[in-house]
Amino acid sequence: MHFLDASLFWWLLPLAGIPLVSHWLNRRYPRKFAFSSIADIRRTVAGRTRLFRWRDWLVLLLRTAALVALLLAFLKPVVATRQVETGGETRRLLLLVDHSLSMTCAEDGTTARTKARAEVKRLLDSLGPDDRFNLIRVDHAPAPAFPGFSTHREAALDFLDRSPAPLTPADFRAANHLAAELGSVAGGPLEIYYFSDFQRRDWADVNFTALPAGFRLFFISATADPQRPNRAIESLELGPGAVIAGGEAEVKVRVANHSPAPWHGKVEAGFGPAHARESEITLAPWSVGDVVLTIPVPAGGWLRLTAELPPDNLPADDRRHLVVQVREREEVVILTGTEAEADAPAPELFLTTAVNPYGGDQGVYRPKHLEPATLTPAALAASQRLIASRLPALGDTQAGTLTTFLRGGGGVILFLDGEADAANLEKLAALAGEPLPLRLTERLDSKHFGGGAMRVATGDFRSRFLRLFAGVRRQNLALLEFYEIYHAAATGSGKILLAYTDGTPALAECQIGLGTLLICNFSVAEASSNLARQRLFPAWIHELLTQICQTGSAAQEPFTVGDTIAGETWAAEATGQELLAPGGTAARSRMDVLGERLRVFFTTESTGFYHMPGADQRDLLAFAVNTDADQSDLRAMDPEVLPDRAGEEHPDAKYVGATANYDELRSGRPVAHWFLLAALGLLLVEGLLFKSNPARMLRN
Repeated sequence: MHFLDASLFWWLLPLAGIPLVSHWLNRRYPRKFAFSSIADIRRTVAGRTRLFRWRDWLVLLLRTAALVALLLAFLKPVVATRQVETGGETRRLLLLVDHSLSMTCAEDGTTARTKARAEVKRLLDSLGPDDRFNLIRVDHAPAPAFPGFSTHREAALDFLDRSPAPLTPADFRAANHLAAELGSVAGGPLEIYYFSDFQRRDWADVNFTALPAGFRLFFISATADPQRPNRAIESLELGPGAVIAGGEAEVKVRVANHSPAPWHGKVEAGFGPAHARESEITLAPWSVGDVVLTIPVPAGGWLRLTAELPPDNLPADDRRHLVVQVREREEVVILTGTEAEADAPAPELFLTTAVNPYGGDQGVYRPKHLEPATLTPAALAASQRLIASRLPALGDTQAGTLTTFLRGGGGVILFLDGEADAANLEKLAALAGEPLPLRLTERLDSKHFGGGAMRVATGDFRSRFLRLFAGVRRQNLALLEFYEIYHAAATGSGKILLAYTDGTPALAECQIGLGTLLICNFSVAEASSNLARQRLFPAWIHELLTQICQTGSAAQEPFTVGDTIAGETWAAEATGQELLAPGGTAARSRMDVLGERLRVFFTTESTGFYHMPGADQRDLLAFAVNTDADQSDLRAMDPEVLPDRAGEEHPDAKYVGATANYDELRSGRPVAHWFLLAALGLLLVEGLLFKSNPARMLRN
């Protein structure tokens, strides 16, 4: 224990002699008086006995002790938690202030960031004129306010106020290394104060081994609620395959409910407000869930996709962004034979209508008819998708063109409704160097089927080609009737996706090089099936076309705040253009011309879309920037364990909670009130012990 005002000790010490002087001045001497009663005689005799003299000294002792306790209370006694430096040495302090996204969550009308700033100011106000400090802003790249230690308090607060909005995690491991570097030149004992909400993702792996032994560590909480509720969009994903202008895209939004209460609300996603779609979701406490939305695609080029939730106390993670490359209308080759018999018309009309049911230039796909005789690599140069039906016997050149098309990543839907299909499959298998899924035998018609038609019985509905029949929509398969098929057997290669009631494969898939071959053991002609008359027919053809070319996701990989991004575009198109930040202002970037290409470098500072518009207002470059999903769970770790984690090298580490008394932290816990209570207790003991008069004590 020590005293904060020890300099007053010698000035107050003479006051401790007041009880002794009072005792000396009030000593009892014989005095004359008229005896009125025997009681006065007894009091006189009692006052001159030895018992009275011991009582007198005890009273003197109690009063002196009470006065000394009262005087010591004025010296501001404290119980120190460490060995206190004396001699007026200059203090050195480091203030590490959490600058992460979780610090911006509103709580009771304010944020943890605001509370931390107020605590920093209180600590700076408690410093002496010679005390020196430095402040470290702890985000993804911790930065000090000054090169060394300083006394400029207003400059430190201004450094915090001018810092960009916190949108990144806080790297306290790196901050501790920076603190060790600054502390190595402090020239004396160092005090380190951590102002944080102690969000568990940021503090899970923090250690203090980088700090030299003997540093005093204080952990100051900036939040009163260790389980602040929050909702967030954790991810935004696009379905596989190309996204084509004028069509639709499937979007999966993952929503997290970081809250002890269930939540029900709406999720909205789209390429702008005019093309947005919404869906409702219900989430249990501390859970995540997915929402799948089908949204319209308005145009081609780089489009900006946004998903959002209703705003809450942390609005920065209620939105998620994605840049999607949208292709213009794609050409689909319809390869059919020239058969024109009345009883077996070529299904070109049905396939053309299914590929573009809208007519004109409104559909996603643009059908292009080819005859097998005109099948050349040049004719397929602009296409990635091909539908073949009623094929005649293919020559080696034609079969080789199809095989090369598949190996290069093209997709082929082959309907087995021609007389030469068995020979064509064998030729394709020979050129591919591997067996195809089906081996055909004879062709069957309605006379071979009980009831006059064959129906689908089983299927692998996990396949991407059969998603149209998921759930209750699977009953649509029962409506399909097939009057002409091939008797076929599975070879064990590829996958059988659908099978008829007798086990004959109806739909099979295989990979040839980078491409996909889908073999349909049926026809879309009216005389061969009722498929073309079903409402699901155009939708299924579109689903097959979309899924058959696995070009990967059309979405660009998103970035997080603080990432450094590089992008390229044509220099001629980018002449006079600027890279724009999410707010529409020019972003800080570096542009280098490399031949005919322009390379752009920049570091992200906010969430949203960074983009470079072209002359036609379409983006030449676009990048989506989001927050780190790990920052959305605002639950705090137990900061009481941090002093133990600091280890034996920092035995004075202490967690103090919010609104700390910084004088007490530095010097110790004040105990002046205990001295006041001791003085009152001593006076109370005196009153209780000596309330009886001397005569009664003598008589007893």
